[in-house]
Amino acid sequence: MKFFWIVSILLLGPGLGSAVRASAVRFRTVETTYRAETSRPQKTIDGVDANPDQGWSVAPEVAKPQAAVFTARQAVVAERLRISLCFLSGVHNAHFREFVISGTSDPNPSLSGNWEPLAPWQVYSTGTKLEVLEGSRMLSSGDAFNTVFVVEILGFPRRLTGMRLDVLTTDQAQRDQPEVGGSEQGDFTLTEFRVEAFDAETTNAALGRPAKASHKNWGGFRPEFLTDGLAATFTHPRAPNLGEEFHFEIDFGRVLNLDHLALRNRGDGLVPERLSRITLKLYESAPEAESQPVWEGRHRADGSYPHPGEVDVVRAGQGKGSFRGRYLRISSDSPIGYSPQLAEVEAYESLAPELDAVRADGVQLEVAAQTRPPQGTRWLAFSMNPSIPGLPAGIPLRWRLRGYHQEWKAVSSDRLAEVACPPPGTYTFEAQLGHTDGLWNERILQCVIVVPKPWWQWRWVQFAAAAGLAAGVAWTVRFVARRRLARQVAELERSRGLDAERARIARDMHDVVGSRLTQLTVLHEIFSAEHALGPEAAGSLHRLNATAREAVAALDEVVWAINPRNDTLANVADYLCHCATEYFRPLEIACRLDAPAEWAPLQVRAQIRHQILLAFKEALQNVLKHAAATEVTLTLRFEAPEMVVFLEDNGRGIPKDPAGTEKDGLSNMRERLQSVGGICRVSPRTEGGTCVEMRVKI
Repeated sequence: MKFFWIVSILLLGPGLGSAVRASAVRFRTVETTYRAETSRPQKTIDGVDANPDQGWSVAPEVAKPQAAVFTARQAVVAERLRISLCFLSGVHNAHFREFVISGTSDPNPSLSGNWEPLAPWQVYSTGTKLEVLEGSRMLSSGDAFNTVFVVEILGFPRRLTGMRLDVLTTDQAQRDQPEVGGSEQGDFTLTEFRVEAFDAETTNAALGRPAKASHKNWGGFRPEFLTDGLAATFTHPRAPNLGEEFHFEIDFGRVLNLDHLALRNRGDGLVPERLSRITLKLYESAPEAESQPVWEGRHRADGSYPHPGEVDVVRAGQGKGSFRGRYLRISSDSPIGYSPQLAEVEAYESLAPELDAVRADGVQLEVAAQTRPPQGTRWLAFSMNPSIPGLPAGIPLRWRLRGYHQEWKAVSSDRLAEVACPPPGTYTFEAQLGHTDGLWNERILQCVIVVPKPWWQWRWVQFAAAAGLAAGVAWTVRFVARRRLARQVAELERSRGLDAERARIARDMHDVVGSRLTQLTVLHEIFSAEHALGPEAAGSLHRLNATAREAVAALDEVVWAINPRNDTLANVADYLCHCATEYFRPLEIACRLDAPAEWAPLQVRAQIRHQILLAFKEALQNVLKHAAATEVTLTLRFEAPEMVVFLEDNGRGIPKDPAGTEKDGLSNMRERLQSVGGICRVSPRTEGGTCVEMRVKI
């Protein structure tokens, strides 16, 4: 097992070395509790390993614990430290026997400041044996003229401003009292204190952190294997049936707000079912018997388990409480023996980038809860903090302007996100960091961006414009309505005046011209009665009388046409029926009438009435002259919006090629109705005779 442990250490060095960058830590001052008169503690930080009699020594105060504080020129931010303590004075055993290394984040480190012991991850030395005792104490043993101690530390507080060496007294053989050093005088000579900082390319905060188990582990499978960064190492309890009595505990070194935990299963395929029914507990302070965790979760409580080498991710939602803490305890109540078994435990802190600046067309804006770029801005630029302390360089960072585009975009190497200014509205700039295990952090940087509307889109401006437009439209509508009403009133007055004039003309024609023509016919009759006339003169007088009577009838038709009292659909229908009846009565031609008893109360303009009447009389005349009919049927209908007239006879029908007056009569009917927007169709009847159809829009 010792061989396996040595091989693991050898493997671990290259494994971490491939993922880290080393840099020397420079110190500016050294403060000691005591120094020998000939010693020069400042020489321990000059970069020269061998300084005979010029380092730090404390003779003759060798029976008291001593301490030295080394103040860094600038704060140390790293994942791992390698500390080299050089004792190259050429004096036999002039090195520490027992000592502790501590660190601080105080702005001005001092012997009376706040110090936290740094737990060694691994130690080795030349010429002597160096081992880690309980806690952070280290002990050297063996004889050597010149020796170098090397101490590697993982998982210390991320920002160190100084380091401290506490040299403790130890009992030594053949000595009367404990002493701090191993030389004959009980002294030591520290010739060089050198520190190298390694930046690990990982966000795993558990890497290299101290781990322990409540009971012994199997063979040489140490608890530290859980945080050694090697997937090939694993560990589990030595006893097969401890159940929840057994637990692993990992100290993160400080309280972490966690994003997720990662549990890696053993990778060689042997008994992978030992990673099941896991209980995880987080504590902010060192757990004691009555301590309550701040977060507790169950993982794979159903008895399932990950495949060999598979990594399970645990997030806050899988448990209850606040997902934060310094100490993580892992246990299992699985019935599978030797549970829990893990290869690696990783802890990833909740991270979010810092918004350094927001610029609108190159002008920096104040970063607030709501940032408002000036009106007319064309480009927005968001600058994220390029160096987040303690994080490896080059970790992924992505962004989006939610509400404008939903897809994530990678940030360029200069940590600058640029986007064309979106339309007026409210948007949220979001940025998200990724972890080195390939997962994106759940916590997201958010900044609300309010792009203002141009003045013509302001609500009150739009309201005023709408009110003005409404007022303008109302005024225009009122003006147009008044003008239209005025025109309608004028038209009505004109129409009333025209109707009055038509009524006067009709009355005058009837009273004056009609009475004169009637008087003329009466005089003709008296003259023929009082005077004996010859046959020729009597015939001429009879024809003159007939012409006068026809003139009276024609005058009646004209008077009917221009009289405004007849401008109704019902009067038109009645007059057409009257004309047809009176026209065929002396000729012994039967006339059948088919018309509604009630008509729609519609007005018919005088011009339409006149043209309908003339076309209708032309149709009556055609029946009389050309049809040789014995029966005529007149059908009247109103098929909105048209008045329909059907005049059917049982005569001999329409000749194939009508000529003369018959052809002219048909053309006259069509032209008269077309002049008022109507139509006239003449067609043969199936049972014989002719049908004249007239349609006029009313």
